[in-house]
Amino acid sequence: MARVEISGAWEGEVAGAVEEFFQDRLGPDIARDAARYCPERTGALRESIEHHTEDGDLIVSATGGAGGRTYAAYVELGHRVYHPSTGEVGPEVVPPQPFLRPALYQQRSGE
Repeated sequence: MARVEISGAWEGEVAGAVEEFFQDRLGPDIARDAARYCPERTGALRESIEHHTEDGDLIVSATGGAGGRTYAAYVELGHRVYHPSTGEVGPEVVPPQPFLRPALYQQRSGE
């Protein structure tokens, strides 16, 4: 009869393996796909794509530029146009150009 024994350190070993997988495999793959799908005008959005782990979670993010400018969500989700000369939001709509969600939803092999 087969017997399985689990050491008391199994949780730490699994958490370490998951973090390593996130940092070395999954995070770079998603970030690379996001950069591939990212629309490019100046390249700032593509350059802002990064990945890291935080409290055991994988975070893949994009801000969109330097100097505190964050427009990645406007590109990903689309937006209405603001007219600075009138101070109003017009009826014009800039359609979404998703790049993070398609990268996240890619089917990936475990290899």
